[in-house]
Amino acid sequence: MDQNRGNWYLLTGLIFGLIMGIVYAWAIAPVREVDTHPNLLRDDYKDIYRELISRAYQANNNLPRAKARLELLGDEDPALALAAQAQRYLAESGDNEMAKVLANLSAALQQAAITAETPPPPASPEGEEQPTGETTRAAASPTSSDPAVSSTPASETTAANPAPSPTNSLPFILQDSSPICDPTLGEPLIQIIATDAEGKGVPGVKLEISLGADPKEVFFTGLKPELGLGYADYLAEPGLTYQLEVPESGLLISDIEVPTCQTEEEDSYWGSWEIYITHPN
Repeated sequence: MDQNRGNWYLLTGLIFGLIMGIVYAWAIAPVREVDTHPNLLRDDYKDIYRELISRAYQANNNLPRAKARLELLGDEDPALALAAQAQRYLAESGDNEMAKVLANLSAALQQAAITAETPPPPASPEGEEQPTGETTRAAASPTSSDPAVSSTPASETTAANPAPSPTNSLPFILQDSSPICDPTLGEPLIQIIATDAEGKGVPGVKLEISLGADPKEVFFTGLKPELGLGYADYLAEPGLTYQLEVPESGLLISDIEVPTCQTEEEDSYWGSWEIYITHPN
């Protein structure tokens, strides 16, 4: 009889505890969902946030919206933060395609900043004929040599074809490839500068470097926007001969080897190598 009484007390206690737990969780101290501001996220979640913003920009080319979203992260320089993340991906043998997407958005932000700093053209003297809307649209449209030119009105073209990404699909040709002696660099670098026909830097150009039959290492222009939108470099090892390929253009540059240089005091140091590639006129 005492055994049965003890079992009933145990069952009653479990039921009472369950009821009190439900009352406390639902009525006294319910769980409240609170939205966290992006600048309070951990660094790895901030990286994911930048990836999503870069993917969205790749899809819609809406730079003002991408810029507004990046500002929520509180980075001192969003463009440099994107470029640094892309460099980490390449250094860690991560997703090369994602690194390129990050680099493209970084370059677009840099280009927008440069454009914003460019002073507007001087106002026309009073009485001088102002350009008409047609003339303005013609000046802003591609030149006649551009295959993208059509008779479609500017407003319709913008709506149907969003602005292209910073990566240019035109082929590159070799403009110059030569050794340089610059002690200010501090380390032997293979420097690549990619420009368009107007001499402007082209970011997002895929580059592959290797030692003959060895596996190729991939990197992109534009990951160091503070040095130029079309700039990229690779830390070379003295005494080795490299070859650089621009796969999208079928361009192969061989026999790249950093030289031995001397200072005015005849102290020797390792030089670097410069490569200029550009779009044909």
